[in-house]
Amino acid sequence: MIDNDNDLDTPPVSSPIQPVKLSLDDTIQFRCHPNIACFNLCCQYIDIQLTPYDILRLKQRLGMTSTEFLAQYTLPFEIDSQGMPGVRLRTLEDSTACPFVTQAGCSVYEDRPTACRYYALGLLSMRPQGSPTDENAYFLIKEKHCLGHQEPRKLTIREYRQEQGV
Repeated sequence: MIDNDNDLDTPPVSSPIQPVKLSLDDTIQFRCHPNIACFNLCCQYIDIQLTPYDILRLKQRLGMTSTEFLAQYTLPFEIDSQGMPGVRLRTLEDSTACPFVTQAGCSVYEDRPTACRYYALGLLSMRPQGSPTDENAYFLIKEKHCLGHQEPRKLTIREYRQEQGV
């Protein structure tokens, strides 16, 4: 649905993405832990694109070959209109849940995908025209089910990334 009152450069009001560009030294308020009421809810509705590094870590963690891992745990898709191939993590059958989520949390936590490590942050990487290097910017993702933003802990994005292993 397009809201004609909104500028096309801003996400719709219902978007969980907070349209504020953040840097490594900006402070966020977020904490996820097993005692929070929403624990594991983000894992119940996934759409996770895997990086080659994610695939390598997960297949090694599970003791599988790349071929076995890709066949069992991923779905191919086209990233863009030119047909750039990508892979998504396959959900549980007849579900939108991650295949690695358990009541106790993530069963592959130490080797979880990059998208999971970043949650509830988003990363935008752009290369300005004529520049040899990318510029990174971060933004918050505030989904209605996530209570982690209400936790009283503050830290910089740099500290959060270090804590999450990205």
